[in-house]
Amino acid sequence: MKTLSHIQIIFLPIALLLFIASSSTPSTYPNQTNLDYIKTSCNLTHYKTLCYTSLSPYALTIDSNPQRLAVTALNLTLSSAKSAAKFIKNIPQGRSGLTRFEAGAVADCVEEIGDSVSELQDSVRELDSINYEDSSKFEMVMSDVKTWVSAALTDDDTCMDGFGQDGRAKAVVKDLVRRHVVKVGRMTSNALAIINMYASTHEK
Repeated sequence: MKTLSHIQIIFLPIALLLFIASSSTPSTYPNQTNLDYIKTSCNLTHYKTLCYTSLSPYALTIDSNPQRLAVTALNLTLSSAKSAAKFIKNIPQGRSGLTRFEAGAVADCVEEIGDSVSELQDSVRELDSINYEDSSKFEMVMSDVKTWVSAALTDDDTCMDGFGQDGRAKAVVKDLVRRHVVKVGRMTSNALAIINMYASTHEK
């Protein structure tokens, strides 16, 4: 009996400590407030469903913070742009693939998306290092970021121009490129809307 009692005395505090520790461990799932913040923010974008489905998995990290929301939106857009550029660049050429005209249009498109990637990278870097204490610095950074993201959006739109409307590019090729470019463009548009929302929270 003494041995059993001794074991109980030793292990009861340990069990209690484990219970307290497990109770205080942060949840790995976002709460409804986190998700509602994403939804409310996405309602200000043009492509609401795409916005919510892309950002909601990061709701816990964003944690209703407008800067984290903007940076996350930019990073996701940057990742999408990189993937699109890689895919488009690797469309097969030659006898069973692209014609010379299509190959030229693809090369131009990849260059445009490459410019978009650079502008988005600049935007992420600036937004990550923003200084809240210096209001004039904040406004300058936000102005730069909005300019870069707007330019990235223009690059996305320009990408398809090289394929023309005269039928020289096969519909299947245009549709393949368009499918990837349109997603990048929509994500860029959403990111710009979120950045504008973030900038407005610090307006005097």
